[in-house]
Amino acid sequence: MPQNKVIERTCAGCGKKGKKEDFIRFVIFNDKPLLDIKGTLPGRGFNVCPNAKCIKRLIKKHFKGKINPDFILEKTEKQLKKQALSLISIAHKSHKTVLGQDNIIKLTGKGTLILAKDLSERTKRNLKNRADTTFNNIFSKNEIGSAVKKESSIGVLHIKSSGIEKKIGTILKKLQSLIQIS
Repeated sequence: MPQNKVIERTCAGCGKKGKKEDFIRFVIFNDKPLLDIKGTLPGRGFNVCPNAKCIKRLIKKHFKGKINPDFILEKTEKQLKKQALSLISIAHKSHKTVLGQDNIIKLTGKGTLILAKDLSERTKRNLKNRADTTFNNIFSKNEIGSAVKKESSIGVLHIKSSGIEKKIGTILKKLQSLIQIS
């Protein structure tokens, strides 16, 4: 009986091998790299590790000075943030989120915790181990607040364990890796 074979991808920047989820994919469109978040765009695709070093190598190697790597990095970060915030909004509309420090302290379930970058260090320390996965310093309170359509700023957001939580986690891992190294 044939087993499901996992196809390995290779980073076009450093040559590291891994699963599809471990990389950011770009396709060539009008002689420029275009971020392919969903991995469905047609054309020649390049997988790269989600860090500035590999993305810059890809740009230098395949576009030979025609494109500014810093511009592509900034654009990639913005698009990943936009995608993550859009999914957070969907999760909130689906009642998969818990907002506010007091509500999260009462939680016992698994999930993902998002702490705003402008949240106090004391609050971050108090909440850090309240979920399976914690993402810190990616979004501001206002960005989280606007994603969940609240007039006020939201410093803490918990996403209950679900399919959308896993998808958000995958994007946030890439985004956090990109932000930390760049």
